[in-house]
Amino acid sequence: MTDVAIVLLAAGASNRMKPADKLLEFIDGTPLILRQLRRCCAASGNVTVVLHAGDAKRRAWITDSPARIITTPERAMSASLRAGIAGCTAPAAMVVLADMPDITTQDMETLLAAHRAYPQDIIQATTADGRPGQPVIFPAKYYADIAQLTGDAGAKPIVQANGARRIALPDEHAITDLDTPEDWATWRACVNEA
Repeated sequence: MTDVAIVLLAAGASNRMKPADKLLEFIDGTPLILRQLRRCCAASGNVTVVLHAGDAKRRAWITDSPARIITTPERAMSASLRAGIAGCTAPAAMVVLADMPDITTQDMETLLAAHRAYPQDIIQATTADGRPGQPVIFPAKYYADIAQLTGDAGAKPIVQANGARRIALPDEHAITDLDTPEDWATWRACVNEA
């Protein structure tokens, strides 16, 4: 287990999936939000999930987990990041997006190993061929910068301004996110999930 906190961002509106909720889509009998939360909890004993304040359906699926659940009244990525990092006392925090089904516990452990080797660097996952993606580990020295974020660009400005040590994950794990019914259909076809 690691002393790095994991912040699972799950407050987005899922607008492009309407009327469905992308985080409540099932994979092998488990909704995506719970599947990814379990993976986070297997990688760290210090997990925080950020939900939208009015999201009772997502909360119902994760209430029994050991993770700390916090809410934000806003849907913007920056609001979720600020909420997730607020009060974090860990020496670093890994930001994980809940809509990325290919991110595994092993992927997180790979990034955590890189953080142990380079604890002062931002660690950013990439695809196998080097395209930048998620998750990203931020040492505590960047928490104040995260607290100042606005809009929906996430922490990209912080990574761009400070650089990141990039760590390749398998295939396209670092960029596969499922935002639309078409994304889900394509992903399920690729993993023979249909």
